[in-house]
Amino acid sequence: AIVIEPRLLLFDEPLSNLDVGLREETRQELRELVKKLNLTAVYVTHDQDEAFSLCDRIAVMQNGELLQIGTPREIYEKPENAAVAKFLGRNNLIRAARISSKKEILQEFQTLDGEHRIFVDADEIARMGAINQIVTLGIRPENLVITFGAAFPEDNLLRAAITKVEYLGATTRVTLDANGLMLEALVLRLVGLKVGQVCMVGLPTNRISILKS
Repeated sequence: AIVIEPRLLLFDEPLSNLDVGLREETRQELRELVKKLNLTAVYVTHDQDEAFSLCDRIAVMQNGELLQIGTPREIYEKPENAAVAKFLGRNNLIRAARISSKKEILQEFQTLDGEHRIFVDADEIARMGAINQIVTLGIRPENLVITFGAAFPEDNLLRAAITKVEYLGATTRVTLDANGLMLEALVLRLVGLKVGQVCMVGLPTNRISILKS
């Protein structure tokens, strides 16, 4: 296909049947080839890692509908809605009602589960919704902060019990119960975390996205 110098190349999950090691190697070679020959390519995949490692821009589709298009960083850090957030893997999706504005740079929400007060940076006013309107807040597991007394800003610090600890090699996944609000955190080290421990979990205000319904 490359010999005839096409204006556009279409790849439809070409690496799906390869084992992990060969898939990663071929993926890198494919990206280098496309860049070297200055080709335009559309790559169809259900694999988040493939999309992020190969593409300059990503379009997320569901049932034929285009949900969001952007750079890998834009898609990862600012998903438009819950469907996009789920495509990116495990994510904390929190249903909450907007209560009021604490100050100009923060908006206040109350979670439906656990009735926690959550503050969110007010950089996307259009998504805030009216007072008492239910919205979905999203925060990635790696952005949660587990602490046993270390300093953390007062906003969004919740008391929680550890209900599950999963060792994943380089990281550890921790499931937390904050008075009925279930959260997942991803930490780099095990640091002695045990089921049954009570800790504080912080949700940085600038890491929370307000997702479109």
